[in-house]
Amino acid sequence: MEGFARYEPQDWLALIARELGPLETAVRELAGRAGIGDYSMLADIEQRHRMYVELKTFLDGMDDYWTEADLEAGDGVMTGSLSDNVTEIYFALKRGLAHWNKGPAEAGAAVGEWLSGFEVNWGYHLANLRSQLKHKATLH
Repeated sequence: MEGFARYEPQDWLALIARELGPLETAVRELAGRAGIGDYSMLADIEQRHRMYVELKTFLDGMDDYWTEADLEAGDGVMTGSLSDNVTEIYFALKRGLAHWNKGPAEAGAAVGEWLSGFEVNWGYHLANLRSQLKHKATLH
């Protein structure tokens, strides 16, 4: 993720789009292999915000999209953000990897982190990101 700026935004999004299906398949295959752990929305919040701002600047006009709630509200405000989706997924995966990299004794904690985050937060972001990237690909 840290090297996204070396790409053109459309190319980078295409790279991301190719990995979302295999990522979702992998996390669903983990289900049932470990318990779901605790998930904190406050963990690494400053780093997540920094990355979100950098991505939002990088993607510029490609970032925002309409959500169903936006359309229902009818107030003309777009609240969907590719940057938000990517950031949430990235940091959820990174948290699990921190456990994983400590060795075999932490593998269960890693899987628990990934599963809890998927169920509580990043699964939603992954679904939105996949949908929006598919939609944006048909526009270009």
